[in-house]
Amino acid sequence: MPKKFRPYSDHELNEIWGRVYLKPIGLIARQKTTLSTDFRLFLLGLQRMASNGHSHFMQGEISQLLERKGGKKYDIRYINGQISVLRNAGLFAPPSNARCLIYPIELLGLKTDKKKVVMCLEQGTYSSWSSLNNDWVTDYPPANQESVVIEPIEEVIAPDTQWDIDIDTGTYTS
Repeated sequence: MPKKFRPYSDHELNEIWGRVYLKPIGLIARQKTTLSTDFRLFLLGLQRMASNGHSHFMQGEISQLLERKGGKKYDIRYINGQISVLRNAGLFAPPSNARCLIYPIELLGLKTDKKKVVMCLEQGTYSSWSSLNNDWVTDYPPANQESVVIEPIEEVIAPDTQWDIDIDTGTYTS
């Protein structure tokens, strides 16, 4: 019997399912002027992204790399506006700017181990950004604590009765 696959719109797992080839997306970002600028900017940053989610650029480099039709350059204010569009969509972290685009750790599989990550000179951190916490991820996640429970906890089954809840006092009565 063939394996049944769920449609892509129904996936709920937080797992990586594919790879991104950096050279082609960089070429698409730079050359395909028919695409929206914010999408091209997203791809350009993705091509340059380090393992902590930071994409570094020199001052004015993005406007040189993302040319408009006819070879014209974008104004820095326009590039900053496109970064804001991607920030508001949750595709870039709030501290992102034209010198450092930051992808949230929940969006892409990222590593924050200091041994393998270069410190971001723009942000002054080794860390990735967490959209869920709206803050930097700690460099070393806390170790899982061992349980203090020695014996299995006995299961308690509540009786099948109608419960009345008093919202004002927060009490239950049966």
